[in-house]
Amino acid sequence: MNPPHDPLTEALRGWRVIPPADPNFRHKVWQRIGGEPRLAWLAHLRSHAAARSMAAIAVVSVAGFTGSALARSGVRADREAIVEAYLVDIDPRAQVRLQP
Repeated sequence: MNPPHDPLTEALRGWRVIPPADPNFRHKVWQRIGGEPRLAWLAHLRSHAAARSMAAIAVVSVAGFTGSALARSGVRADREAIVEAYLVDIDPRAQVRLQP
């Protein structure tokens, strides 16, 4: 079964791109590779100090807020357990009221 005649397919088959040859292509590539100075690790950190400082501050702030929230909820749960145990020790009738 032959596919239907498609003018776009025919045009794409005949299309060829022949770029001009550049005799200095390799030399230019190696010049670009070797021409860029490689930064040492400390120089890289110094050049990006502001962004890294802001990221560190954001991480510490989020961790502090999250830790504080978790600690508050733990303290609240512990306080409720201590109050319940205290009331049961003082008044045994409270034990009946506290059970679900």
